[in-house]
Amino acid sequence: MMKLFFYIAALCLIFSHASFAEDKQLTKTEEKKAEKEKKTEQSDFNIEEEVLENGLRVIVVPMNLKGSVVCGVLYFVGSGDDPRNVVGISHFTEHMMFGGTTNLGSVDLKRIFEQYNKNSNAFTSYDITFYHHLCRKNFMEVNLKIEADRMQNLLLDKAYIERECKVIIEERKMRLESDPRQKYMVEAAFKMLYLYSTYSYDTIGFMDQIMACDKAAIEAHYKKFYTPNNAAVVIVGDVTLKEAVTMVKKYFGSIKKRGNAQRVRVIDPEDTGLTYTMEHESEQIQMHDLDTIYHVSRKLIDSMKDVIIVEMLSNLLAARGDSVVAQQLVDKKELAYCVGSYLDNRAFDKGRLSIAMVLRDGKKVKDADQELMEIINNFVDKYLTAEMVEKEKIKLLDHIETLKDNPSDVMQFVVMNLGNGHKVSEMKNTREIIKSITIDDVRKAAQAILQKENRIMQIYSHPKEKKSI
Repeated sequence: MMKLFFYIAALCLIFSHASFAEDKQLTKTEEKKAEKEKKTEQSDFNIEEEVLENGLRVIVVPMNLKGSVVCGVLYFVGSGDDPRNVVGISHFTEHMMFGGTTNLGSVDLKRIFEQYNKNSNAFTSYDITFYHHLCRKNFMEVNLKIEADRMQNLLLDKAYIERECKVIIEERKMRLESDPRQKYMVEAAFKMLYLYSTYSYDTIGFMDQIMACDKAAIEAHYKKFYTPNNAAVVIVGDVTLKEAVTMVKKYFGSIKKRGNAQRVRVIDPEDTGLTYTMEHESEQIQMHDLDTIYHVSRKLIDSMKDVIIVEMLSNLLAARGDSVVAQQLVDKKELAYCVGSYLDNRAFDKGRLSIAMVLRDGKKVKDADQELMEIINNFVDKYLTAEMVEKEKIKLLDHIETLKDNPSDVMQFVVMNLGNGHKVSEMKNTREIIKSITIDDVRKAAQAILQKENRIMQIYSHPKEKKSI
């Protein structure tokens, strides 16, 4: 689950600089700025797309990387598509994709990935499953050939299923069962946040249902969603769209569609936002935490511009040391050691905006919550300024520079936006989208989201801290 970074544009600044060299009155700061903009102008990202006859999307971001590429196959299926009786099957299927095909066993598959790639991995989220490889350009064909084989010839070996079932159960134990925050609070909060939606459970699934993922269930899931008309080949690096399409057609072009891969989702009504206070204490918890979660209506995160606006709100509130909450509660009033914020947006339903803080020793939750609510309630009128918004926009645009130097970051940016239903045309235009955002946009988002009746408050504490609550 990724943060704002992956919604930042992969397009560069486009300005005219002809007059800079002629203007002898420029300060050194202005000269450096001009040079930076010139450098940026010369390294555009050109996100291109072509769709094959079988519905497979080919998306390419050419970059000057001297023979390196990140390539992968994105499937539009995630835990939000899991049937209620086998929650976790999308994640289980991801594991099975490393179990080999009818043409290539799991041992040979692992050996090839390790031999030809610097890194090969996969992940499953609520809306997508992605298989990706970082390699030299001359090894890209090997990866595409294997991915095409995995798309149509997956080997569902019974022994491998049983082995991976144990692996996933251990993964759940480590990730959820051993963490009191996850086990007692996060899963419960999701069930409150998504009363009816299929987003109400964790991607990894539940113990009994993980064990219910047998060959028949996995095969049905695989055949429904692992089809070219529900997938995209994404390549970032030293490659052109023409080169990519030629190679993708060679291996994927003959794979036939398997139905429409229709995604059936149960979506919560807009008015299911309720106020909760959840408290959990445990010997395992060493820090005294206060987390506040706000529902984010689907209509507020429907487009890339919407998402960026809410991300800006999140950043300005509490994401960094210079945010409003950090300045007030960490620096000025010394109630917290640190604060943070996070926007979790989804492709089909509402999202969540979380504001978290670790309280200083001896500080009371009610005092921290009272101070936080003072900031929240007065954020628009007292704290939010046009200057803050403009500075935040500059920070977002500056992140473009780091994106351009790292193909894996560009890949993540593209994949996460595709997973959220955004178009290539939006991604190409993200820089202009950022520039177009105004203080009124951020103000409206804040007024819509930061409502008392729209939040869940979570308190985590060690038993010794109980007296401070």
